[in-house]
Amino acid sequence: MPDFKVEIRARLAELRLPPVREAEIVEELSQHLAEQYEEAMTRGASEEEARQRVFEELSAPDLLERELEHVESAAPGKTVAPGIETKGNMLADLAQDLRYGLRTLLKNPGFTVVAVSALALGIGANSAIFSVVNAVLLRPLPFKNPDQLVMVWENATHLGFPKNTPAPPNFLDWQKQNSVFTGMAALVERSFNLTGVGEPERLDGRRVSANLFDVLAVPPLIGRTFVPDDDRLGTHVVLLSYRLWQRRFGSDPSIIGRAVTLNGENYTVIGVMQRGVHLPGYGNWNDELWVPINFTNEEITERGNHFLDVIARIKPGITLKQAQAEMETIAARLAQQYPNTNLRIGTVVSPLDEEVVGDIRPALLVLLGAVGFVLLIACANVANLLLARAAVRQKEIALRLALGASRSRLTRQFLTESVLLATLGAAVGLIFAVAGLRILKTFIPDTISQADSIGIDAKVLVFTALVAVITGLIFGLAPAAQALNFNLNETLNEGGRGAAEGSKGARLRGLLVIAEVAVSFVLLIGAGLLINSFIHLRNLDPGFRADHLLTAKIDLSEVKYPDQEHRNPFLDEVLRRVRALPGVKSAAIAGNLPLTYNGDSMYIAIEGIPDPPTDQRMDVIYRAIGPSYFSTMGIPLVRGRDFTDQDTTETRYTVVVSEKLAQHFWPGQDPIGKRLKPGDTTSDMPWREVIGVVKDVRQNDFLAAPKMQMYMSYRQLKSLAPNALVVRTGVEPMSLATALRNAVWAVDKDQPVSNIDTMEHIVAGAVARQRFSTMLLGIFATLALLLAAVGIYGVMSYSVAQRTREIGIRMALGARRADVLKMTVKQGLKLVVMGVAIGLVAAFVLTRVMASLLFGVSATDPITFVSIPLVLMGVAMLASYIPALRATKVDPMVALRAQ
Repeated sequence: MPDFKVEIRARLAELRLPPVREAEIVEELSQHLAEQYEEAMTRGASEEEARQRVFEELSAPDLLERELEHVESAAPGKTVAPGIETKGNMLADLAQDLRYGLRTLLKNPGFTVVAVSALALGIGANSAIFSVVNAVLLRPLPFKNPDQLVMVWENATHLGFPKNTPAPPNFLDWQKQNSVFTGMAALVERSFNLTGVGEPERLDGRRVSANLFDVLAVPPLIGRTFVPDDDRLGTHVVLLSYRLWQRRFGSDPSIIGRAVTLNGENYTVIGVMQRGVHLPGYGNWNDELWVPINFTNEEITERGNHFLDVIARIKPGITLKQAQAEMETIAARLAQQYPNTNLRIGTVVSPLDEEVVGDIRPALLVLLGAVGFVLLIACANVANLLLARAAVRQKEIALRLALGASRSRLTRQFLTESVLLATLGAAVGLIFAVAGLRILKTFIPDTISQADSIGIDAKVLVFTALVAVITGLIFGLAPAAQALNFNLNETLNEGGRGAAEGSKGARLRGLLVIAEVAVSFVLLIGAGLLINSFIHLRNLDPGFRADHLLTAKIDLSEVKYPDQEHRNPFLDEVLRRVRALPGVKSAAIAGNLPLTYNGDSMYIAIEGIPDPPTDQRMDVIYRAIGPSYFSTMGIPLVRGRDFTDQDTTETRYTVVVSEKLAQHFWPGQDPIGKRLKPGDTTSDMPWREVIGVVKDVRQNDFLAAPKMQMYMSYRQLKSLAPNALVVRTGVEPMSLATALRNAVWAVDKDQPVSNIDTMEHIVAGAVARQRFSTMLLGIFATLALLLAAVGIYGVMSYSVAQRTREIGIRMALGARRADVLKMTVKQGLKLVVMGVAIGLVAAFVLTRVMASLLFGVSATDPITFVSIPLVLMGVAMLASYIPALRATKVDPMVALRAQ
């Protein structure tokens, strides 16, 4: 390579610059021209052509002028070259390092784009996932002292309900007997039909104790909250949510005192709550309004009727453990007083924030760890790039050391350049994060609380800034140390080419690749386990055919439709009109469709079998349905018959049971004709004859094994009203949504029709959290695999470039191209095998954390642990093969002449 420094000094001589300034310009320009020379050679130019192009650039009229301006602006009034130790102004040194680092990055646009892109992907992914973690896990609940708020449950683990909803009498006893809470409030979900204000609408709401908002310490935005006098039968007052107030009443401040019609009755609006009041609920339940709980006489005396949620505030100074201990004492006391209903019934006190977050916490923490791994791989890639670049810059570093710069000063300069690179990556990464969050929000399950508040806020920006600084230091330390760890005299010697590379640099690059492969392997194993688990979930049989099923909620007003004489004619006419719609194959009425409601269970008595002890009674899920429900839902009838229109209160009472119930109570017998009744054998409920057996259905929880179930005709139930319509179609189900709504409104224009959805979407929603985790971890693992492949490719390409002379000698001595190809690929695979071995050990340890996220797959699934290494080895072989192929095309004469 020509010595450009002599020519540059000759052209600078007439300027008579100070020696230090002249040295800086000579060093920077010679480095720049050397890079241009090498680039021209790699593009196929001869030595003379490359030399001529470089000197043409040096002759550009403004080149020296631009370089001189850079030097003048870098340190006005001082003759300081970058990297030379100065006394005094640290800020000036830092500013100088930043300017020099920026110029260096601009001079190498290819390197800068690749490095910034890799860092942007890693930092952007971390910022996006941290935004979700921040909103869901870290942001405190919008209540005063939220750490004092808890939920209290009944513990009926022996019946399969470790967190069971309390019965009203138990709640009232808890409320009176406890001394650890400042307040305890009950609430229960209830649907409301809003009419008289535009289009009729079904709203999610709750019946709540009058002191609920005092317990939460949340004042209203306008008006007032409930007072004890409101909590009496016959009182009709309502609190509106902020969203409902905005959406249906135009944020009208004069709404206070106005009457609204809910379920056919007038309620007086007494207040509007603040934005963001969110309480735990089943599925995607979202409170729009609240009314006083107003317990009925039956509710406050029936200890076997479990349907409440209970929120309490722990007194200051009382720990969660102390609260749990006292509630257990109260539960034991109630078990002695009421052994028929409370025997072996304990309590569970859990923090409210855990109940709001639900079971998404482990998944989010795993995803946060996964994106951290992706960032580490990106750091390793950039560190490899910087190591290669540092090897090229060693003569520049040697010259600065010779001019008086200390190694610590140069280390600081290198780290400044690294942090600058990371900052640019963070800036681009934030753009990626904002775009990624928009896409991510479309996949976030509706059941994740606070999902609407996910976004880039001050905390996320601080997190991103910290990640940028830490990242810059991580990938900058190794190249900085390597760049300064060399022999100064040997490097300044023109013949010391070997000093620029060295075995230490090669070993360090190899170690970084091994680390990349190991981390990628762990992520791929995690993603493989989740994908395998999700496949198991998707293959679960829900017990019905979800395709071509349209569903809708039609909660009837208790005032307008108080009994069967009023309800049945309406339902019959709706069914007649819906069945007549084009594209409808069948339709049926039901109460609470599968996977839409987590409730409705009772004890049952079996004729001829003595009642078991209270603590051994089995809960049975019950549903009220109409004729053709099983055929419409696609639930196989195993034995017997379906309900008909003739199954009414005027005929014998009938019931259809699930296979699990039949096998449990009548093993090896024909259940048809057997009789059972709700409650115990002495209850005044009528005996019901089993007329059919159907396949088990996953009613409440898609992941859990089906529980025992029974179905009763809604025509034989005086108090239990159906609330859903299910339609099997021969066309795309949602295409009939408008026609279905119009069919209902043709019978009653004030009847809300809500939650129109397909059963396929409902089933998909039941595994939405698992799909969310699987999709994201799969994306991160794929990104990690690509980054690792790029890292392997980069190291092998650099190795081939550095070993060009060696390869040329080997080929000149008779080595075949196949030998060179094998040697190069073997070098890459050796690194990958070591990385896989380390990753295998790490994966066996780390995947234990994911055990709670898996379904039907163990954390050490052999199929996953065998297939993932094969995938990784295949990708690594391809990444090594391309540089190896290039190595086989080296011309021995050209390689030896170039050296």
